Amino acid sequence: MPKLQIFRIRIATGEQGRTDIPEFKINGFKIPFDNPRGGVGPGETFEAEGAPQSFAHSLHLCGPTEGTWVIRETTLTYNLMGEPPYTIRLGRVVLDSESDLNIWHERQPVVFDV
Repeated sequence: MPKLQIFRIRIATGEQGRTDIPEFKINGFKIPFDNPRGGVGPGETFEAEGAPQSFAHSLHLCGPTEGTWVIRETTLTYNLMGEPPYTIRLGRVVLDSESDLNIWHERQPVVFDV
């Protein structure tokens, strides 16, 4: 498992936003995002980076401290040590104070016919 140097996140909020600034957890430790831009209110878009410089056994976007947050779409770009970056997209999800979103998705293996 290569070390996760940095990841970039773009979150498009749906019809219900949140009032606090999102954070993420890596391996159970809660960390604020670097360089946050935009917002997480209804219809807003939030962009930020995380630079854990660690092996990602788990990586989660934390739910709001109160209320419900409807995420329309999440785009993540991962930069792993010694590998080219890759991007994934996640669809609609609803988070609350009891839920987090798994945002650690390893690169899909190369598939070919023989």
